Amino acid sequence: MTWLARATLGKDDMAACRLLDNYDWHKAAWQCFPGMPDADRDFLLRLDWQENGCQVYILSGPEPVRPGWCPAPGWEVKEIAPGFLRHERYRFDLLANPTRKLVVRDTEGKRRKNGRRVPLLHEDEQRRWLEGKGRQHGFCLEDGVPLTVEPARRHPFLRQGTSGLHVGVRFRGVLSVTDRELFAAAFRKGVGSAKGFGFGMLLLQPIF
Repeated sequence: MTWLARATLGKDDMAACRLLDNYDWHKAAWQCFPGMPDADRDFLLRLDWQENGCQVYILSGPEPVRPGWCPAPGWEVKEIAPGFLRHERYRFDLLANPTRKLVVRDTEGKRRKNGRRVPLLHEDEQRRWLEGKGRQHGFCLEDGVPLTVEPARRHPFLRQGTSGLHVGVRFRGVLSVTDRELFAAAFRKGVGSAKGFGFGMLLLQPIF
């Protein structure tokens, strides 16, 4: 089963719970899954920051429960229908963290296992990134349908006293499924990096 929850919070709600940046949400989202302290992350998070607050989406395998930081009127949860991923075409809305990985070498010139990610800041690079992710995850962008790419936004955060930064880009358009299995995995596991910080969730609307 797959579940989608939506939490709507105002600025006062967030201030009271000290939900100030993406890392705060990264930690707070676990409160939707009590009794799972040692489990691997089996959910995606999306943060839509608004002038008067924030709308939070959580896509998960286990059913999420309303956490203490969300007022009861602001909590909605529903099960994704089994046939939801059987369509051929979808309108999509993706808030992603487009990056490329640079090779990092040690003092002896040997390539380290983990490189360094740098954000893609130009629209042509971001479009190519999304097209590449489509090939990787079983979908393609439809020809003749405009792809909306909103300007990149900075998302600074503080983690254990150290500052960090993600760059978020919102893509909207129409996609066609080319590989059902890969596409279903991308829907459940997300697209791109920084998924635990509110990026990578595909919001989908079937086109009949």
